[in-house]
Amino acid sequence: MPDTSSIKISTELKYRLNSLKVHPRETYNDLIGRLVSHAHECQQPTYIPLIYVRVRGEIRELADPIELCVEVEGGEYILYNHAYRLLAVAPDLREGLIEITAEFETNWKDFVERDESDLTDGALQFRRKLLSLFHGES
Repeated sequence: MPDTSSIKISTELKYRLNSLKVHPRETYNDLIGRLVSHAHECQQPTYIPLIYVRVRGEIRELADPIELCVEVEGGEYILYNHAYRLLAVAPDLREGLIEITAEFETNWKDFVERDESDLTDGALQFRRKLLSLFHGES
């Protein structure tokens, strides 16, 4: 039998745990393990601000941070912001932020540095959105 330890819980919590059992003979160990796994899978995403980005190889501060949603799934970090077409999947947060910054720079090249006559109406609108992230850009 694997190592075990004893824990103390209130009688009220014990009754609540009993009501969550899928079978009356399910052990508390199995029940708590199932609840922990479920809680881990159902974690709400975290949001972090993207304050600095790279444009033409130069680090620049945004006028207003871009809110990145961060989720962890299967040991990988998923960072995204749909409004700015940013998505990165990485083994850790640091790598994810590096990828997001590269993704931003690619968007900048594709929508801001490209000749406006080559862009559709939607692309022009996204171009203006990107430009509005910096003070004094037009």
